Amino acid sequence: MRLRILWSATIAAILVLALPLVALAHEEVVIGPYTLEIGWVDEPPLVGVKNAVFISIVKTDSSEPVEDVNTLEVTVSTGGKDRKLELHPAGEDQPGQYAADFIPTRRGTYMVKLSGKIEDTEVNTSIDIEEVADAAGLQFPEPLPDAQALNQAISRAEAAANSANTTALIAIALGVLGVLLGGFAALRGRRS
Repeated sequence: MRLRILWSATIAAILVLALPLVALAHEEVVIGPYTLEIGWVDEPPLVGVKNAVFISIVKTDSSEPVEDVNTLEVTVSTGGKDRKLELHPAGEDQPGQYAADFIPTRRGTYMVKLSGKIEDTEVNTSIDIEEVADAAGLQFPEPLPDAQALNQAISRAEAAANSANTTALIAIALGVLGVLLGGFAALRGRRS
């Protein structure tokens, strides 16, 4: 009985310790002698919440982490827009792991493009990572307004304000012109 309890406790401890190492939705890519794991630092990724692209690089044959990849470039793209990101080590105690920070502002799938070199190996690959979700489902007690809808409403209000300003300027110009013409007519009437 004691052996069974000890065995169960050992398995539970191993699972608890291994849980943080399990990547939820990271993709694995083999490039030459390297295995790359690519995904998000924080999962699930949410619209408007700071996050980062996560990249882990190890030598495939030895699982040895690869450090100092300063010639590797990371570009993220979605909705026809691209942005080059700054790649930095994830931390001193995480060799071979890197992050590229940004705030995703649109729901949907993001593509990560890697180019440059890892040591002497040329890299040119693209991979889709986990879809960015709307944060409203996790917000409590009330969800915040959707940033995209809010931006569209602001754009419409600005367009209406610009139109009103243009109309007001035209009205002022016509009023000034009317006053000038009236004054001119009054002066002409006095002379006659």
